[in-house]
Amino acid sequence: MPDNNNLLSISNLSASIGRQVVLSDISIDVNEAECVAIVGGSGSGKSSLLHCLIGLYKPVQPFAGRMQFGDEQYDFSAAGVVPRDRSRISFVPQNPQAGLDPLKRLALQWRQTLRCGGGSEMPNSEQQALLNSLGLQHFGRSFPHQWSQGMQQRLLIAFALLAKPQLLVLDEPTSALDPLIAAKTITTVMEHARQRNIAVLIVTHDLALASRFAQRVAIMATGRILEFGPSQQLLDKPHSKYGQLLVSNRSWSGHRSVRQVASSC
Repeated sequence: MPDNNNLLSISNLSASIGRQVVLSDISIDVNEAECVAIVGGSGSGKSSLLHCLIGLYKPVQPFAGRMQFGDEQYDFSAAGVVPRDRSRISFVPQNPQAGLDPLKRLALQWRQTLRCGGGSEMPNSEQQALLNSLGLQHFGRSFPHQWSQGMQQRLLIAFALLAKPQLLVLDEPTSALDPLIAAKTITTVMEHARQRNIAVLIVTHDLALASRFAQRVAIMATGRILEFGPSQQLLDKPHSKYGQLLVSNRSWSGHRSVRQVASSC
């Protein structure tokens, strides 16, 4: 893809947790309305990369590199760098408990998200349509613990979409969902993003998901980007030994069935 529609660019990012370097010389970019997936095993540094991107610097701490988001530039070597207009980036954490207040009813948290995200004028019918598209019921007087983890995860995705961001960042978005619900949910999210020209950055260990939805894929291991390129080309014939190991895993053989499930949603 050409660089003239570039939305996010991270260059030579390095970060540590305490004295241990967890990210080394990371460079990755996302174009407007593009979906990019970062795949890799546990401990590869995927979530640390996302935390640097959105400015969550505990426990990870960047110490080198630069980031450009839209017209804004940030130097990771400067303390406390975070995007000034964070409403343009919506982040969905892997663990729903990290995004919901257990002491507040879901209806209240929804209204607060509407106000903070600038969606307070959104008609009730549009709000309900968004919830329905993700298979979510009316809040009633429920607290977070009264909904399943999968429902909580889908609700966080709805929260993120309310803000109408330019970039939607998803950390293992289907980890709490069964395969059928996962396929339906991610298909709905991608369709929503496509209609509104929202770029999507997905961190996942699911190669089938990356193959189905991402235009480009980055393979990550030991805090480094080993390969980054067009998804089908990279996943069909990776150059790195780790990439070859990933795609040869037996779970990869199920990618056609996942595609079929997603396409039928």
